[in-house]
Amino acid sequence: MTLKQLEYFLAIAEAGHITAAAKNLNISQPPLSLQLKALEDELGVQLFERDKRNLTITHEGLILKERAIAILNQVNDTVRELQNLGVDAQGTIRIGTVASVAIHLLPERIVKFRTDHPNVDFQIFEGNTTAITEMMENGQVDLGIIREPFNTGIYNSVPLRESSADEHEESFVAVGKPEFFEGDGDEIALADLRGKPLILHRRFTDLINNYCRQRGFSPNVICQNSEIASSLSWAEAGLGIAIVANAQTVREKAPKLVIRKIVNPTIASQPYLVWDKNRNISHLAKQFIDLFS
Repeated sequence: MTLKQLEYFLAIAEAGHITAAAKNLNISQPPLSLQLKALEDELGVQLFERDKRNLTITHEGLILKERAIAILNQVNDTVRELQNLGVDAQGTIRIGTVASVAIHLLPERIVKFRTDHPNVDFQIFEGNTTAITEMMENGQVDLGIIREPFNTGIYNSVPLRESSADEHEESFVAVGKPEFFEGDGDEIALADLRGKPLILHRRFTDLINNYCRQRGFSPNVICQNSEIASSLSWAEAGLGIAIVANAQTVREKAPKLVIRKIVNPTIASQPYLVWDKNRNISHLAKQFIDLFS
């Protein structure tokens, strides 16, 4: 079994058809079919169910697909690691990041890094914390910039410092229709949320529960979800107060709702630079991490 055979196998699995895979690989169909048959013969298993039009990957094929992705990622990581050694290192650092940090913290670090490493470029992937951790698990990115909470047993991490303005934008806010709030102003004490129907993102439920209990009450949570859009839709429907971690996002997605920063205490989601404890990272990535230490 060769690396080329694994690449061919993944191309076929992605395309679901020999002809389409051959076209994507820029090779003719007969050699590709022969390579697939040779791989199946060597392994002693059938990797695809065949019909007249398409190929359907088998259970054995799914197992090989998972392993093949991991193997080729390791090979690519090794190539990058070797290329990244030396004074004139060149290569790519792949970073998955939450958008707010990408805007405020990354540019100046990248400028500083490229002063010493002009032949290094970057690939930036933006998303929420869940999406970025999935990218790291799949080997799509080398480093992640995410917000707590996250699994500290899986990732090494370095806390990132933000300006006071950024902290204000990333502090948790209570969002809802005017009838849920008393008085005026841009802030609300956490204790004033006692008894009110709350809508929480599942990632932050334990965090909010702990803060509320420290203030002597248990929150009245009527909904937990996994997307800020869901929280805001419930708030717009008048079902309760959504607690979210990014005021700017709320202003963009739900401009007619009341937004109040939660105070006494202020609750914020600290950003961290993280990387997988069980995965080797390149020499360049390690040097980039040093900028944040």
